[in-house]
Amino acid sequence: MSEANLMEISAYSPFWLIVVFYLLSGIWEVGRLLRPEGFSKQWADRLPFVAFVLHSLFLLYLASRVENIPVTNLFESVVFLTWCVVAVFNGVEYLYGVPSLGAFLFPLVTVLGFWVLSLGDNLLNAPSNLSKFWLIAHTIPLFMGYAALTLTFVLSLMYLTQQRQLKHKFFGPLLLGLPSLESLDRLMWKTLSFGFPLLTLGLVFGIFWVKYSNILGPQWYMDPKVVMGTVTWLVYAALLHLRIGVTMHGSRVAMLNIAGFTLVLFTFLGTFFLGAQHGYKKVSKEDTMIIKGIKE
Repeated sequence: MSEANLMEISAYSPFWLIVVFYLLSGIWEVGRLLRPEGFSKQWADRLPFVAFVLHSLFLLYLASRVENIPVTNLFESVVFLTWCVVAVFNGVEYLYGVPSLGAFLFPLVTVLGFWVLSLGDNLLNAPSNLSKFWLIAHTIPLFMGYAALTLTFVLSLMYLTQQRQLKHKFFGPLLLGLPSLESLDRLMWKTLSFGFPLLTLGLVFGIFWVKYSNILGPQWYMDPKVVMGTVTWLVYAALLHLRIGVTMHGSRVAMLNIAGFTLVLFTFLGTFFLGAQHGYKKVSKEDTMIIKGIKE
């Protein structure tokens, strides 16, 4: 392993501690949901708070290294995305006080964190020409949109879980610890209607950029990440239409939300397997230096 890779991994190692705190938060939240008498509410509040503060400080550290939004490689992008997810979660908790939301969300954040840490020195970088694109105009609304849609996915899982408890008459702590179906249905709508305009804004800025710079070539619309981003947008646009025009509610909307989220994950993480130029890939040492702003 090269010295540069060792330095890179060393710079990212504090994220292990953050992921462990999210893991403990998830364990504690699930414990409070299933055995509320054995897990104090104080620790259920403190652990996520500490995790988010450390996460925010680490994100600022990464931003100072690249002197921009830290999305220059897959690791940094996952760190930023998970921060956006937890930030939106905190907003939803503050506004609506959703019981047991963390029990479903923090395990997902933990899995994403451990997955990206498992990449080790096999970090995938954004090509240097992409890293100079309108990062603020494109990335922030897009990532916040993805974060809101992640909350929609989590709320959909909660809806289907609560519906199952009621259908089979499982009158236990899980039933009592989850919000009502009406509350979950309403929150699914709120997070979807918040995330979709942000997703749209991010995609529109992206289209302006590729048309202006021609960085993906004349057939930019055939790039896998562009194609999947468009498909994802169409699916969520159809969901909004079904919700508003057809007034579809309940389990069908929840299942469609889950299907939409699989497209979000694939668009964000999976398209680099398809050879997307607009994605993350192995790049040369010289390109990595350019991305990081390092001069020999």
